[in-house]
Amino acid sequence: MTNAPPPLVSVCVCTYKRPMLLAKLLDSLASQAIEDNFTYEVVVVDNDKTGSARVVVEAAQKRYPGLALTYAIEHIQGISYARNRTVALGRGEFLAFIDDDEQASPRWLFNLFETMNRHQADAVFGPVLAEYPPGTSKWMIKSRLFERPRYANGTRLTSGDGRTGNALVRAEWATRRKPAPFDSQLAHSGGEDYDFFKWMASEGGRLVWSDTATVSEIVPQQRQSLKFILERRFRASLTYWRGINMQRPHWRSIPEAFAGATGGVLFAVLGLLAIPFGFHLSARCWVKSMNGFGRVAALTSLRPIGYGEIHD
Repeated sequence: MTNAPPPLVSVCVCTYKRPMLLAKLLDSLASQAIEDNFTYEVVVVDNDKTGSARVVVEAAQKRYPGLALTYAIEHIQGISYARNRTVALGRGEFLAFIDDDEQASPRWLFNLFETMNRHQADAVFGPVLAEYPPGTSKWMIKSRLFERPRYANGTRLTSGDGRTGNALVRAEWATRRKPAPFDSQLAHSGGEDYDFFKWMASEGGRLVWSDTATVSEIVPQQRQSLKFILERRFRASLTYWRGINMQRPHWRSIPEAFAGATGGVLFAVLGLLAIPFGFHLSARCWVKSMNGFGRVAALTSLRPIGYGEIHD
């Protein structure tokens, strides 16, 4: 009788014109301490049709000849298309997701996998720790806008906590959803990961937290502008509420939209009043304001673009 081979984890990476950050990510993935509990491969899908990430991946293959590394180009721009391509190329029984501007801690995969087994989870999520480059403004750090909630190991989560920036999923869930795990209608707005994990939870999937499976995320200067932060929050809110509205009668969305408009105006004004007490407080108010206005916009046909280009 032969022993069964260890399970395989496919680490799914979508990238778009971030060569230096991608190189650092691949360095961190090549040095994972897995203790022979499983094996893993890395699947990189480049959403730049010119293949700008190819040279980075080829360099990583030379530095780490023992790392199973697959590279492909997804010519259709949009985050959902790129994510679905990584899933299609992954050969593992488990799919790990990490972004191209992140770096994995040495025991990232091990801790995700251990938590999944210990708690019989279908998906496991971990912390994404913000790292600020020199020159970051004090208000940005004090605002804590790039900090996300953390929980005790093994905490059962709702779909609202589901993101692909740091996650491990049983591959059977990704293949079960048809026509594809990540909705192409959200390819340019974002929110495709929340939509997928909301579906998982609705189908009985068990979502769990691993506080020791950390990754770090560089917050570059271009993402630190108030304009970028507010636009991203607006898109996220619109996508979230549009998904909610699709599941209920239209008349039930009207009071929610009214509450969103009221809250949006209220927090916009509070943000102005808070300026003398610190711009970080104003920024937090204006983010909440965008939550409200996104709730209103969810009733319209507005199609916010955050990823790629739309070709009608």
